Amino acid sequence: MRVRVGVVLALLLAPWPGRQPVPPGVSGGLALGSPMGVSGVSGPYAAADSPAFSPRPARGIFFQDILSPGIFSLGGGAAWAAEPRPAQRPQERAAPREQEREALIVNELGLGLRELYITPAGSVEPGPDRLGQDSLPTGASLRVPLGRQRLCLFDVRGVLADGSSEEKRGVDLCRSARVVLGDPSAPLREAVVVNDTDLMMRELYAMPSGAGRGPDRLGADTVAPEENFTLRLGRTRECVFDLTAVFEDDSTEERRRVDLCRRNRVVFGDPSLPWREARIVNATQHGLRNLHAVPDGATPRDADNRWGPDRLGATVVEAGNSFRLRIRSRACQVDLRVVYDDDTAEEKQDADLCAGKDITFDGSGIPRPPERAFTVVNRHGAPVQELYASGIDDSDWGDDRLPGGPLERGGRSEVVLRASCEIDLRIVFANGGAEERRGLNICDNGLIVLRPGWTLAERLDQGAGPIEQGPPREGSVRFRNAGPAPVVELYVDAPGAPRGPDRLGSTVLGRGETLDFQPPEGVGCTGHLRAVFRNGLELDRPDFPLCSGNEVTLP
Repeated sequence: MRVRVGVVLALLLAPWPGRQPVPPGVSGGLALGSPMGVSGVSGPYAAADSPAFSPRPARGIFFQDILSPGIFSLGGGAAWAAEPRPAQRPQERAAPREQEREALIVNELGLGLRELYITPAGSVEPGPDRLGQDSLPTGASLRVPLGRQRLCLFDVRGVLADGSSEEKRGVDLCRSARVVLGDPSAPLREAVVVNDTDLMMRELYAMPSGAGRGPDRLGADTVAPEENFTLRLGRTRECVFDLTAVFEDDSTEERRRVDLCRRNRVVFGDPSLPWREARIVNATQHGLRNLHAVPDGATPRDADNRWGPDRLGATVVEAGNSFRLRIRSRACQVDLRVVYDDDTAEEKQDADLCAGKDITFDGSGIPRPPERAFTVVNRHGAPVQELYASGIDDSDWGDDRLPGGPLERGGRSEVVLRASCEIDLRIVFANGGAEERRGLNICDNGLIVLRPGWTLAERLDQGAGPIEQGPPREGSVRFRNAGPAPVVELYVDAPGAPRGPDRLGSTVLGRGETLDFQPPEGVGCTGHLRAVFRNGLELDRPDFPLCSGNEVTLP
């Protein structure tokens, strides 16, 4: 086809014999119809040998139309039509096909990854942790399958072992599945943090200067006094950091604009403060659970939270054992407080840590309620098998107060216990039945008659019959208040010792009342007795016999 068109064009363009040039302004057309001739030439300059000469314009196809889409006939009468070309549209990028997607995560952060999240770009929800229970060490890589996806752009976020995070947004996984977290060319940055205080360091924060506090770099760890911690910050070109330490008493210390490129050792605490130490001895029969030490003048003695942190931590000093206390303090005198495993507490003020002597806690300084005695009479129709009495704040009933066996019908028994005036009382019969009364005031009711309805009776001493009070127990002394006012404070201390706790606690010894008193632990049978009456009268008796078994009138 191309050859025939070329021939036709050559014939048309070749000079014909006797052909005159077409003057300007005259138009003509060439009609292709015969095998070797041209017919339908219009205009005055038609070929002389053309049988189709006509002064009128002939129907046909003009030459200029040959070069454009049109219709012309070739030798043999065949006709060919040039089809018009369709308009070309601008090329558009085909949408990605759905296929299996994956990400190759490379950890170049200098710290291990403990969490990894990969979500479609712009997602609000973080999605699942792709590491689960695993971690990705620094320098390692991990292939993460994402399933069949049409999406290409993803957000990648990693949480490091120290709690900091690294994030890349809009990563095109269709172009490359490899995602590098961190800069492998950046140096590894780390520092040694020294705890030169006498407190446990609970939290540690380190961020480039001005970037805020950031995550706790210790995580679940702590730094004990006089110990070090290696702070690893991963790969970073930053040198100047702000560091903050939080200690067990919630106090904080800051180190601002520390250049870790020049100096990678950071000390918290004041090394100029001297260390003070002493051996704390537990001379009681109870375990020592907590120990608090406050340097003299550090906090007001009437402050609610003056005692600060527990110096024992998880240690328990068993009965007869000791503990070495070390604190930083310019002063030698400290106030000490211990708490025993029965929740009782004992304090010592102005203990001297520079004297080189042991500091002994023997329980003598424990504020104890005085011993109180009351009598019960059984007017029930059956013996009382067990009897329990305890303070209203006690969590359990304690031991059976009838060690000699059941309290028979008509029987009497004296009960002695350390408690305030108000107690709870419970009796149990042989068939398992029990009766209780709570909030009994044994200072006002020294005689309790156990009879039907006693748990609701207004008076508890009715129907008891005559009762004579027996002598004080062996090894004790009975105080009888014969003064003009109640005794509101009672101090009994070892001879020569400073005044200790009030032995009455929150109770009082009313006018005409008696109190059987046993020597406190660590005092012995001779003590220094001081009593304060409500009207201001004070009684002072040094070298007072506490084990005489006699009744002593106050004042």
